[in-house]
Amino acid sequence: MVVQIPTNTIETKTQEIAKQLLAATQERKRSFFAQVREQMRWDDKLLDWAMSNPGLRVQLFRFIDSLPALGSNTEIARHLQEYLGEESVELPSALKGMLNFTNADSMPGQIAAKTVSTGVETLAHKYIAGENIKQAIKTIEKLRKDKMAFTLDLLGEAVIAETEAQSYLEGYLNLLEQLTKEAKNWSTVEEIDTADGESLPRVQVSVKLTAFYSQFDPLDPAGSKEKVCDRIRILLRRAQELGAAVHFDMEQYSYKDMTLSIIKELLMEEEFRGRTDIGVTLQGYLRDSLQDLRE
Repeated sequence: MVVQIPTNTIETKTQEIAKQLLAATQERKRSFFAQVREQMRWDDKLLDWAMSNPGLRVQLFRFIDSLPALGSNTEIARHLQEYLGEESVELPSALKGMLNFTNADSMPGQIAAKTVSTGVETLAHKYIAGENIKQAIKTIEKLRKDKMAFTLDLLGEAVIAETEAQSYLEGYLNLLEQLTKEAKNWSTVEEIDTADGESLPRVQVSVKLTAFYSQFDPLDPAGSKEKVCDRIRILLRRAQELGAAVHFDMEQYSYKDMTLSIIKELLMEEEFRGRTDIGVTLQGYLRDSLQDLRE
């Protein structure tokens, strides 16, 4: 027995199946490209790698600090190998493979330079307030519109010479001058500018003790404390004159006890004892942070 199916029924069914297949294909393509896009998020990868690898972190941020002065992809590629190609720097396989080029002018070198520099720029836009004070002020003003306070940190290479430590101090003194001058034009935001009926500093900066002395060493606490405190006193005095707050960042664990010791001794000095515009970071995930807080 032969059953004839109307042509229009076959056509309708064919279109339904075709639409289902097309939808499935598009979804599969979308998922595939979404995965590729996720794999190519070099800004996130760089951050993850840096946070889990101290040696890479130091060299990567030294490279980032030099990036604005590099005028071509060839220079970027050359510096990539100089900073990250050292044997002491443990690289993830993906980054190691990318840096495996013999000539900075080569196509692999150009690709590596473009990929990493693009990732760094994207990372900077996400996590860095600006490349200069003008850009940072714009970011701060956006935060204040959302009733959010801020603390500003200067990025740079690890301090390995006393001239760099002095430049670090001078950089913060200049930053305080410019920020507090600009802050005079900001409208008051009650939620972040006042507490218990008193005004709070509108400007706050964060500093690292290790950047105030090139030979900062837990094995030489007395020598390190003397050099560090000489520069910190200058910063704290100027911050008070300008009405700004200073926050001390907590760095790697090996520096924790020495950092807290220096800060506690410094704040017991007569001129700083009554200050309420000085803070310090304690890392909440450490078991001994509660005891540090009590002390």
